[in-house]
Amino acid sequence: MQEIFNTILMNLEQVGIGALLFLVAYVSNILLGAWRNVNINGDNFNWSKIGQSALKFVVLGLGIGLLSIVVSVLPVFITYIGIEIAPETLASIDAIVIVGAFTTATLRYVVDCIDKLKEVLGINQAKG
Repeated sequence: MQEIFNTILMNLEQVGIGALLFLVAYVSNILLGAWRNVNINGDNFNWSKIGQSALKFVVLGLGIGLLSIVVSVLPVFITYIGIEIAPETLASIDAIVIVGAFTTATLRYVVDCIDKLKEVLGINQAKG
């Protein structure tokens, strides 16, 4: 049982780092989007959109974090109840789940940020 708690604590640290990277990409995306919408597209600034984005981050961050913890603890639980899984497999599952979940979400917002930054800077993309 102690191994399960240790795994959860270790994964919470990793989830925290993943969530921080996700947060930075997400906030950057929000800021660049707000600048583009107001200064380039001429839209009115809308605080409710910022609030909705903040709520979306909280929901996504918690959802991905909880999913990462559950999926990475499942193999430890399976071992705890008597089904043997190699330690290398346990470590691989932890890494794939935590890295995969946050990396996927973070990269999506990084790509969006780059596109918005190009618009803000007036860099035209050659279509080819």
